[in-house]
Amino acid sequence: QEYCKIILWLEEEKIRLYDKIDRKALRDFNRGWYSVVADYAKELGVPAEGLSEKDLMVKLRVLNGLTNLAVHDIYRDKTEADELAVAPPTASAMAETHKQRLKALIPAVNRLLEVYELPVLADPSPDSDVVAALRCIHARVCPPAEESGTPLDVDKLPTGLQIENAEVRRAAAVLRLLHGLELQQLQVNINHVINELQSLTADPKTDARLGRVGR
Repeated sequence: QEYCKIILWLEEEKIRLYDKIDRKALRDFNRGWYSVVADYAKELGVPAEGLSEKDLMVKLRVLNGLTNLAVHDIYRDKTEADELAVAPPTASAMAETHKQRLKALIPAVNRLLEVYELPVLADPSPDSDVVAALRCIHARVCPPAEESGTPLDVDKLPTGLQIENAEVRRAAAVLRLLHGLELQQLQVNINHVINELQSLTADPKTDARLGRVGR
């Protein structure tokens, strides 16, 4: 019953989706408990298809999803209460800054973090923090797909570079994806400006307001 107790604790202490009286079904650890939790997870947007006592992988997936929600709720409450502060890098982290390979990405990553209202990175920051920030951005840009969709596999995204390190390759793939999205929006803005200019310069003698051509 340890798994059942953890799920119940997350709901009662952290997530609190249900009112206290509505949590009775989660407290009854009977044969129908997993069905109740599957419906509960679905309400929270956590995939729980096939949840049962014997399917360990699904159980871990549901537990991971609910834990992420709990952490997100705690972080949001702390942020709204202005109780969070960005800790400066430790001495050991500062001593390893000469080994950084992702330092150049910090300004671009911070701009994306600001867009999603996430804490920005200190400069300098260790590569592990940069990779963690990229993972957060990826989670916002590519949320879990709906049941009818196909999950995005970051490992299959093209990078255009020869990178042996798997974590760095994933980071490069996410950055390339974000850059592509920015270029698409830039192209839309350029097309809009061109259309506006053409409406002004195509025929200087045309006065559309008067409905006639010429002076």
